[in-house]
Amino acid sequence: MPSPQPLIPSPYTFGSMSLGGDLNHLSRDIAVARQAMEAGVWIHSSPTYSRGFAFMALRLAFDEARSQVPPLIIKIRDGSARLLRFETEDACRRLGVEGIDVAQLVSMDRAPGCLVDQLRTGGPIADELADLRRRGLIRHAVLFMDRGNADAALEAWAASDLVEGTTMYGNAIQRDCTDAAWARIQREQVPVLALRTLAGGPAKERTAEARAEADRWAREAGCADAVEFALRLAASVPAIRTTIGGTANPDHLARFLEAAKAAEPLPPPVLEAWNQFHAQA
Repeated sequence: MPSPQPLIPSPYTFGSMSLGGDLNHLSRDIAVARQAMEAGVWIHSSPTYSRGFAFMALRLAFDEARSQVPPLIIKIRDGSARLLRFETEDACRRLGVEGIDVAQLVSMDRAPGCLVDQLRTGGPIADELADLRRRGLIRHAVLFMDRGNADAALEAWAASDLVEGTTMYGNAIQRDCTDAAWARIQREQVPVLALRTLAGGPAKERTAEARAEADRWAREAGCADAVEFALRLAASVPAIRTTIGGTANPDHLARFLEAAKAAEPLPPPVLEAWNQFHAQA
């Protein structure tokens, strides 16, 4: 397998999940994708977003300015070797790229013998991943984790050089992994690509409380808005290599890009309050 360059995405990654939802607004969606391209940030997408129309919007934007196509983080299903191979090759074909810079492997099958297990013990899915990486169709790979598989995913990361980090839902109101996994991420500086910069949340009964706490933390940190707080939170945790946030609104994207340029770490008391709130959540 070729030795890849280090996994260093842009601090903010544009998420394309909102593109393609209404084909009446396709021109707007293409323009928003071009806005992200011109800013030089990475782009995250999935073949399933908006029934595949997010890929169409991206492809049309890419074809307008091939020289500006940024590195791509693509969600890839990994339930079998055949599916892993098909989705990888299909994504490259549909987007018109030679390879995926980061494959977000979704750990869709949690049964014994799944990819997370095979990264430790060997098996056909892990062999296929190794082959895709040798072919250059996947340049980096990260494992999706949540509270159900976080500890096993980190064991797989430690055991295999086929994956170089993790993705998880992580933002002001959500930190979706076990306390043990979070501690290990900090201790060993496991690269994390954090999903849902502003959206998402924990269990419904905690969402209102979490949002109220996040608003208070933002005020204490002197943040102008939730976007500034979100980008500064990501900048406060060295293991978080990027925060992935989606929008189809050009003004909202401009705000993401502006906040990312000047994101300074949060004051230690605010970061500690965030950590304490999400511990044992």
